[in-house]
Amino acid sequence: MKRGWTLVAAFAVVGCRSAAEESSAATASNPLGIGDEIDAVDESGTTLRFRIDAFEPDTRDRDGEVTLYALSYRRSDDAEYQPYCAPDAEGRRLAIPVVGSWDTTGKYDDAPGRVTFACTNGAIAKCVRFGYKPWKSIGGRSLAQHHLACVRMVRADYCGDGHSHTREGTRIDLWDEVGVQGRDAVSAEPEVFEAAWSPDGAAYLAVPRWSDDVQEIIGHCPERLRGRTSKDVVLPPDAVSARFPDALLFNARFVNDEQRLR
Repeated sequence: MKRGWTLVAAFAVVGCRSAAEESSAATASNPLGIGDEIDAVDESGTTLRFRIDAFEPDTRDRDGEVTLYALSYRRSDDAEYQPYCAPDAEGRRLAIPVVGSWDTTGKYDDAPGRVTFACTNGAIAKCVRFGYKPWKSIGGRSLAQHHLACVRMVRADYCGDGHSHTREGTRIDLWDEVGVQGRDAVSAEPEVFEAAWSPDGAAYLAVPRWSDDVQEIIGHCPERLRGRTSKDVVLPPDAVSARFPDALLFNARFVNDEQRLR
């Protein structure tokens, strides 16, 4: 069955693709079924067609709110369908629908009626599975901004311009101050504080993920990071929020290279 919705490929994150949909497919009143097709265009305006191949509940979601979709796409009617997502860490090609869309700089657009199919090997879906569900609240505080900050964090997008400073498969230790992710008092592996994160990028940068050269990152966006790095002031994680109240998430990088990669 062909759906009359329009998809727009909105944001290619590291190891992942996503598509913004002009109608909500993630509601019980308008569900997607196996075999449904959806017309789409990519960033260049090329016409695509997406097909729902399967869906299942996410067994990692304790709340039972997340549905995983297997998607295929083709560029023309005479082309064969091919998988939409690259394999994730478990070797599965799945996507999670998330309301809104992202452009190539990582900027979020909450225009009504748009849904992004975010592949599970990329930042948008990873952050949902970390527990930063943008439709949820904790203590009356929406997690939408935490999700946006998480996307920047996973991609090591310090400048908030869509440029990633990490490598595929890099592990990090993350935590927050609202209770979604806690921090162990003592890490089982040596680690150092990397950065605090906001929806616009790094709220504070202590040390880059794959380098010790803070100045090199500053060179990419000197105005954005002015006064916000360890070159200006050395801050422990628990002192960052008082100085930079836009900080929502925190992470540490592992010291040894072999521990940073899965």
